[in-house]
Amino acid sequence: MDFKETETQFAVLAESLPQLVWSARPDGHVDYVNRRWCEFTGLLPEQSTGEGWQRAIHPDEFPGALDHWHRSIATGEPYEREFRLRNAAGHYEWFLTRAIPIQDLTGEIARWFGTCTNIDRQKQAEESVRILECQYRLALEAANLGTWQIDLENRRITWDEGSCALYHLPHNGLYSLTLEEAWEMVHPDDRETVKARIAAAADPASDGHYENEYRAVLPDGRMRWFRSHGQALYREVSGERRAVSLYGVISDITERHALEEGQKLLMRELNHRVKNLFAIANGMVSMTARTAKDPKDMATALRGRLSALSRAHELVQPVSAAEAGAGTAVELSRLIGAVLDPYKQAGENRIVIEGPDVPVGANTTTSLALVLHELATNAAKYGCLSWEGGELAICWTVQDDVAELLWTESGGPPIEAPPGFEGFGTQLSQRSITGQLGGALEREWRPEGLRVRMSLPLSRLTA
Repeated sequence: MDFKETETQFAVLAESLPQLVWSARPDGHVDYVNRRWCEFTGLLPEQSTGEGWQRAIHPDEFPGALDHWHRSIATGEPYEREFRLRNAAGHYEWFLTRAIPIQDLTGEIARWFGTCTNIDRQKQAEESVRILECQYRLALEAANLGTWQIDLENRRITWDEGSCALYHLPHNGLYSLTLEEAWEMVHPDDRETVKARIAAAADPASDGHYENEYRAVLPDGRMRWFRSHGQALYREVSGERRAVSLYGVISDITERHALEEGQKLLMRELNHRVKNLFAIANGMVSMTARTAKDPKDMATALRGRLSALSRAHELVQPVSAAEAGAGTAVELSRLIGAVLDPYKQAGENRIVIEGPDVPVGANTTTSLALVLHELATNAAKYGCLSWEGGELAICWTVQDDVAELLWTESGGPPIEAPPGFEGFGTQLSQRSITGQLGGALEREWRPEGLRVRMSLPLSRLTA
């Protein structure tokens, strides 16, 4: 087969290929382009030969593409590069251009044969994936989420940088550990629940959805609450549907969990307050009815007691941050008097309030008033204020920067034994004194009546 016949066969082959085909002399001078090159670029064959083909390359890629071509010509190395070519309509599309050298019997390069394959759709798809990945990562960062994947067959879990940051692990990129190592980081009380829910998601009979909230112990010993969502990936193995992996996202919900717990506590407290209000109102009606001469006298007395209760309620309202800073202190005797005013019965119950002047700061008025309110409510329902002739003494002293307050009941129903159940009000009182006021509260269930001793640091009481 002579050279001319070879050229003819090459031309036939080149014209039948879907790619843009070209050839060049050993010095890189392009001497042939196929019909598809001309149709795509809109350039005539004579406009494309020599260095004319270069005008179709995008300006941004032109320097690199040309340098690479010159380097291949000088070294004889095959040419491969991606760059954009202008089409006949003036728009640019991505192509993968390859060229190989053909050597003669002496080993010298006799010719270069090249193709340009359209990869524009592939490039667009890659760009779309890149944009989606970028948006996905930004969304994870904005939501402070991490991602994870469990290899169920090899029993390993892999965390991304976001998950490592949530767990306070100093790792860049992906971090892999065994499931047994991961279980050790879960709080012991939540560990079995986590395992059970992962197993349930991996069950072929389930929809593969995983969702859980659990506590984890961080490397520094702190405990955090996490919420995790996931989905199992199934595959047919030997004719059976089997979960091979589980993947999902994780978020830190410690603050939200604390807020929810606080809201639950507040709801319990509000429910408790409402019940107490009904109990107080009922007690006031009973107390007033025992001494009232007629309905008019009862209405007048009851109105006065309700007004006193309202004044006490104003003292125990929580203050805002701005009000707390500018609030004025309330004398301890005035605070106690405001709380107990609704329970006073002329000639029926005796209430004694004695002690030196002690200012109660705006930030602690609410806490102490609620404790006194609890004690007074219980005294009116079960203690000395529930019986005619009952006596209550609230006395306090100050020594070594500590106020000692003694609540003493007598003349009420005899106490045979301490109560076997500690109600929410009692728990709230204990928490207020020890937690919020930094003091101590002790109860003594004497046969003649309850005695409560409170030790309150002046530094916290006057804050």
